Order: sequence, then structure tokens, then C-alpha cells
Amino acid sequence: MKRVFSILLMMSVLLTGCNSSSLKVEADSVAEASKPVFVMAGIIDANEKAQITSKLSAKVLESPVEVGTVVQKGDLLITLDTKDIEAQVAQAQAGVNTAQANLLKMEAGARPEQIAQAEATLESAKISYSNSKNNFDRNQQLLAAGAISQAQFESAQTQLAAAQAQYDAAQNQLSLLVKGESPESLNVLRAQVAQSQAALELAQTQLTNGRIVSPISGVVSAKNINLGELATPGTALISVVNLDSLFVKASLPDGFIGDVKVGDEVAVKVPDIKDQQFNGKISMIDPVIDSRSKSVLARISLDNHDSVLKPGMMAEIGLIK
Repeated sequence: MKRVFSILLMMSVLLTGCNSSSLKVEADSVAEASKPVFVMAGIIDANEKAQITSKLSAKVLESPVEVGTVVQKGDLLITLDTKDIEAQVAQAQAGVNTAQANLLKMEAGARPEQIAQAEATLESAKISYSNSKNNFDRNQQLLAAGAISQAQFESAQTQLAAAQAQYDAAQNQLSLLVKGESPESLNVLRAQVAQSQAALELAQTQLTNGRIVSPISGVVSAKNINLGELATPGTALISVVNLDSLFVKASLPDGFIGDVKVGDEVAVKVPDIKDQQFNGKISMIDPVIDSRSKSVLARISLDNHDSVLKPGMMAEIGLIK
């Protein structure tokens, strides 16, 4: 009985040993199979980055940021000297005020006292004309009788013409005050108001351009201007990059196309960062295969919540089986 028990015990030990070995081999095989297959590589880039330029040619008065400064969208980056533009805004505002005042004056029409004054002027001109007409008629009769000279008659004729002109002018002035400005004249004044307002808006826009703010949230990655230096249009002054939204474009060999789809998780290694692996996700796969390289372009979104990864770094992309 003891011999049977010993045999059974030895068989149990042997079977247990065999099972342990099999499990270890199987576990090693699974671990090996689950390792990422690194088949792609590319340069890390940012989805959001901005090259900050100036729309004005002006000196820098203030710049509260340096390389590495974290900024939010709308934060002040540069203040420019805009004294000349401020004067232009004031001048343009004065032009708008004058044009609007002229338009309002003409639209309101004449005041009662202006009309009364014009009526009095017309009455006076009428009396003067009547007297000059009577004097002319009398001198005309005297000239016919030979009682006055030709020169005296012409003098009376000149006085009558002047009185007639004053009378006509007074009539026209009163009529203009009563009727008001013509539609054509008012349209001209309205056009002057619009033109002056456009000039003011342009000057105000130029003044606004004196404050340069960040168009995105991120980190200042470069600064090429200092206080007192001249900022010129088209020249990159500051660069801002959003490190929270990075990606890699890499070529996927055509032999792996069938194993990969948009949304798949991938592993990311960066040679510049030792002993650390990052997570990524395939966000785009080009549907067209490059016939020369036998690959397709893939875009991988990176998880960079710790802001360790930087644009410009080389990244290796591994497929997870």
C-alpha cells in the first residue's frame, strides 16, 4: 500500500511540474504576442500653433511674456507705441462730429428767427427795388425831355439793376429757408457722414492693432522681439504652441493596413525620453496607398497630459495586437 501511495505521489509531482512548465511557456507566448510592433515613425507636431506678427510698424512698449510662459487665448503678448494713431483717431472723431452736426442742421431746417430775418431782408429789398424803379422811370422821362444827361440816366439804370439783384437774392434765400435743403444736398451731407465714420473706424482698428494678444492657449515657444525694438508687419515676433494637442504623421506599411483602423490605440516611444512609453490613438488613415513607398499616411493623436512630449521630437509608433 505504501508503495502504491509513493507511486501515486511521484506521478502527482511529475504532472504538476509539467503543468507549471506549460503555463509558463504559454504566459511567455502571450506576453510576447502582446508587445507593440513598432512599424512607423514620424516627427511630433502640434495641432494648434501660432506665429504672432504685427499689423503695424511701431516700437515695442511692453511684452510681459518670455519663452516658456503659459498663456491663455486673449492674453496680452505685446503692446506697441500708438501715439500717432491715437492722434489720427482724435482727428477722425472730430471729422465725424462736424459732418453729423452739418447734417442735423440741414435736416432740422431753418429756425423761426432765421425765417423772420429773411422776411425782413426781403421787405427791405422790395422797398429799395421799388424806389430804384420809380427813380429809373422818372430819369427815363427826363432824358427824353433833355433835362438830364446820358450819364445820369445810366447811373439810375445801374442802381435799378443792383436793387433787382438784391430783391431776387432775398426772395431765393427766404424760399430756401422755408422749403429746406433739397434731397440731393442732404444726400451729399449723409455721404460725408458715412465717409468720416469709415475713416474713424479704420483709425480705431489701427489703434486696436497696437495690442497684440495670443490667438490660442498654449506656451510661448519662441520670442524674437525686445522692448524698444521696431516691430514690422510680416515678421514673426512670438510663437505660441498648444502642447495639449499633439500628433504624429507617419507612413503605415501596406502589409499592416488590414490590421489597423481609426480609433485603435497605439504605443508611442520617443528616443529622447528613455524608459517611458506613451499612449496614442489613430485618428486618420489615408485611403490612398503611395505606390512608390507601398504605404499609407496615418495620423496619430498623442496623449500628452503631462506636457512631456514636445513638437519636433522623433516618435516611434507601435501597433498593439
